[in-house]
Amino acid sequence: MKEIIFGRNPVKEALKAKRVLKVYISQGFSDRNLLNLLAESFVPKVVKTNNEINALANGGVHQGIVAEIKPYEYVSLDYLLHQCKGEQNPTLVMLDGINDPHNMGTVLRNCDIFGVKGVIISKHNQVPLNSTVAKTSAGAINYVPVALVSNLNQAIATLKENGFWILSADGSGKTSYLDLKYDFPTVLVIGSEGNGIAPLILKNSDYIVKIPMYGKVNSLNASVASGILLAKIKEV
Repeated sequence: MKEIIFGRNPVKEALKAKRVLKVYISQGFSDRNLLNLLAESFVPKVVKTNNEINALANGGVHQGIVAEIKPYEYVSLDYLLHQCKGEQNPTLVMLDGINDPHNMGTVLRNCDIFGVKGVIISKHNQVPLNSTVAKTSAGAINYVPVALVSNLNQAIATLKENGFWILSADGSGKTSYLDLKYDFPTVLVIGSEGNGIAPLILKNSDYIVKIPMYGKVNSLNASVASGILLAKIKEV
């Protein structure tokens, strides 16, 4: 099954990652850098009318270019653990029940920016990797491996056996995220804005931290929270 992505930056990053099968461009498309990259990649190119491009992008903001790409593939938890070997204090991110693809995409973007080795998600109650996630990630979906697991708590047990400490970000935490020194292999757990992190995951966490808030609003969405926390973790 093919995936459709659109927009100049997502298509450019997918071309670099050699994921593109075919590209559709609108009449008069003139981004020379993208056209050169397309020629160098030997990917078939089809010119379409603006209406046809709009239909392919399902009304999304496409900037005159749409691509058919290979389906997104997940990795195993063992793969992520292997990627972390030899790294000093590697960071992984675990997502618990993130159902908004825009949040998911921005989390992946944050993970790429801050050098996270990979993301862990559940097969259930979690948005999958798709075109909306790809566009919001600004191409990071091609560089941040995502492991799909059946049970997050079983994954936590395996991660602990491999030397990771589990750090959950939750409003119930008594410790500010600013008060920890992140000099250990870390799994940062982020929950949904609505439901937070599941009680059993909190019970299995080594630390539960909160982000101090001083305004009238008492919650942050997952993508903003992950950016704040990862910036602090990677200070070490």
